[in-house]
Amino acid sequence: MVRKVGDGVDTLFSHGRWLGGIPFCVRLFDSAENKSSSVATMFSLGWEEGGEAWKWLRRLRTWEEDLLVECRTLFHDVYLQTNLSDKWQ
Repeated sequence: MVRKVGDGVDTLFSHGRWLGGIPFCVRLFDSAENKSSSVATMFSLGWEEGGEAWKWLRRLRTWEEDLLVECRTLFHDVYLQTNLSDKWQ
C-alpha cells in the first residue's frame, strides 16, 4: 500500500510512505528537529533550499547534505491538493 497525498494534513512527512512508496527521508530522520510534522506543515514551511522546514538537531554530515539535495529534487514536482484528503491505495 502507498499513501496518496491530497492536502497532506493526515500524512506524516518523515514516516509516511507517500513519495515513491517508501519512507524517503528515513536516513535523515535521526537528525530532524521535528519528527512529527505532516506533509502539509513541511510544505507550508518551505521544503526548498533555505526553507524553514529543514531544522536539524546537529550539523548534517556531507552524505546527509547530499541526501537532502536528492529529497528536495523529489519534492520539486509535489503539489498539494487542498480539496482532497490523503488516503491509502
